[in-house]
Amino acid sequence: MHKMFHKWLFICIFPAFCITLAASYFLQTRQAEENARYMLSSNLDDGAKYLRMVVTNATHIREISDAGALAKARAFAAIITQNPGILNVTTLMFFLRKLLDVEELNVTDEQGVVVASTSSFVGYDMATSPQSAAFLPALRDLEFTLVQDIIPRGADNEPFQYAGVARRDCTGIVQIGYSPRRLLEALRVAAVDEIAPRYHIGSQGFMAIAIYGAVISSGSETAVPVGASVRSLGLIQAQQSGMVTILGKQYLCQSMEADGYTLFALLPRSEVFFSRDSMLMYIAACNIVLFALIFWMVSHLVKRLVINDVYRVNADLQKITSGNLDVVLNERTTPEFGLLSDGINKTVQSLKQAIDAAAGRIDAELEFARAIQCSSLPSVFPAYPEREDFDIFAVMRAAKVVGGDFYDFYLRDKNQLVIVVADVADKGIGAALFMMTAKTLIKSLAESGLSPAEIFLQANRRISAQNDQDIFLTAFLGVLDLTTGRLVCANAGHEHPLLFRQQEARYSWIEAGHGLPLGAMGNSSYREQTFQLSPGDRLLLYTDGVSEAENSQGGRLGLSGIENAVSGTEGMSAEKTVQTLLQKVEDFASGVEQSDDITILALEFAGMAWDELLVTADDAHLESVLAFLETKLKAAQCPAKTLPLLLVAAEEVFTNIAHYAYAPDQGTVLLRCRARSGPFQLVVQFQDSGRPFNPLQQPGPDTTLPAGQRDEGGLGIAMVRRIMTRMDYSRTADGKNILTLWRQEEA
Repeated sequence: MHKMFHKWLFICIFPAFCITLAASYFLQTRQAEENARYMLSSNLDDGAKYLRMVVTNATHIREISDAGALAKARAFAAIITQNPGILNVTTLMFFLRKLLDVEELNVTDEQGVVVASTSSFVGYDMATSPQSAAFLPALRDLEFTLVQDIIPRGADNEPFQYAGVARRDCTGIVQIGYSPRRLLEALRVAAVDEIAPRYHIGSQGFMAIAIYGAVISSGSETAVPVGASVRSLGLIQAQQSGMVTILGKQYLCQSMEADGYTLFALLPRSEVFFSRDSMLMYIAACNIVLFALIFWMVSHLVKRLVINDVYRVNADLQKITSGNLDVVLNERTTPEFGLLSDGINKTVQSLKQAIDAAAGRIDAELEFARAIQCSSLPSVFPAYPEREDFDIFAVMRAAKVVGGDFYDFYLRDKNQLVIVVADVADKGIGAALFMMTAKTLIKSLAESGLSPAEIFLQANRRISAQNDQDIFLTAFLGVLDLTTGRLVCANAGHEHPLLFRQQEARYSWIEAGHGLPLGAMGNSSYREQTFQLSPGDRLLLYTDGVSEAENSQGGRLGLSGIENAVSGTEGMSAEKTVQTLLQKVEDFASGVEQSDDITILALEFAGMAWDELLVTADDAHLESVLAFLETKLKAAQCPAKTLPLLLVAAEEVFTNIAHYAYAPDQGTVLLRCRARSGPFQLVVQFQDSGRPFNPLQQPGPDTTLPAGQRDEGGLGIAMVRRIMTRMDYSRTADGKNILTLWRQEEA
């Protein structure tokens, strides 16, 4: 019933609606065209008046400028007539040029050759070029005057103008040259090509001016560019109007002629019929309102019974789809809406149960991933309770359930401790997986005995070759020799560590040379630095989650904050030092959730105490060196057959330093000795600040040759190598040569 009623009502009203719109369309179209043509005509009339004024003014300006130039030329000719001798006085010529406010003064003889000039034209024949030859009639006609048009000057291409008259004292030409700046400025103000841009017709309409069939001024360079042909553009000819199409856009165009110029006024078709379209929309809106009023009773009834409930159901569904699953539908105005509400409620309840189950599984999986990650990091402390020569502690706090930071430490033999702290440039499970891969790779390379720089070099190549996700990590790796305290480290774009020196009782930054992060570029290289640690020295490593920790005001802890945090930890253990710095970060953040992982590692070198002897590097102190060493060896129960050999090795090393390290100057040698029995073990170290010299790189003697035919040198070092179990050389950052010798007897 409702559909049949709506159908017949629509059939009756719709034709009347269409007829009304059609009649309105034709009437409004005619009115819009008439209004547009009137607006174009008004602008053309105004533009024509302005054009005539501009042309007249430009003519007057040129006449005034030319008259002024001729007046200066005649004045110059009169001065020459009164005193021809000034042509031979350069200073007077330049004075007259300045007095007349011109840039050139030229005077010719009866042949037209320049005999005096403020420029470099003396000797120039004016018949040489058409431009200068135009002044030659002055040689025959005393009343000849000429002001040339503005031309570019050859030297700098600047606008220039010449004016000339006949000489009065004799046959010749008087010529002045000047830069017509004022004339150009006046003509520019009165220029015809600046007229069209001044006129804006409606909001998008514009004016164009043409002469000899070419456009010389345009209010829209895009639609009607200057220089374009009127015919190619299809513009309406003078005293006509009509529609034209330019660049696919229609314009109503009207034109008129004025003083030889053709003026065009153009208005976009869309703007011409804007009022018509607006009126049609208004009429259509009125008819729609009328049509809507007719349907009001029916729609009102339908709305009360159906639509309101549909809106309420849709609003509740919008809340549910936005994530609020606690919404309960209870629309009961009709049995159908009751069934719909019950069905939606059951669906939402099932969805909540499924989400809770999935969330539980995800939480369990993330917790499992965290457990795996934590199990891969050393977490039992003290890590080496049987070792008294070092103390180490570390902690890692992930910004998410799993993070991209990691630390690691392990003994690759009983006297070499490897420490690593790294930061993956990402967070979450992906960063954790990348971390596990990088950690395993670095450890396998370190355990193979490579140096820190070589470990990073090979790790970087392998990571870059398989880095499809473009993830990289910064890392700091150090290898500490626990027998000597020698620390060799490399830095792959990581934060600078802090080093506490027991002797100085303060922390300082190790600004080790940065290489690029691992995985950033496959061909990166890395360099090492060596530091000598003494018992009680402590190394503190961390990731940028510490230095970049933020508080509620957006401030960061920074390096100064780290220094303040560790100040006062000098007498603390490694664990207490880490916990103190971690607590400082938490206090600074004041509960603000951090966006980056936080990792801290502290390593304190305890070592065995060294017995030291500092002497001058000369042969006079050899006996005291050997006596000192012999006393320590006997105290450690050195085997009788080994003791003289060790003294020979020490004598050879000390003699080489005394003879070559500082020559011809003198310096000191620090002898450090550490020995113990059961079984006998000796570490002896020679330190000097002389010129760099690595004895391990020196070639050994050729023992196949007779003694008289061998090259000098090398035999002593070869003997020391044979006596000692192991030798090592390093050059520290502060310029010290350190040669370390080991001797260990079998049990």
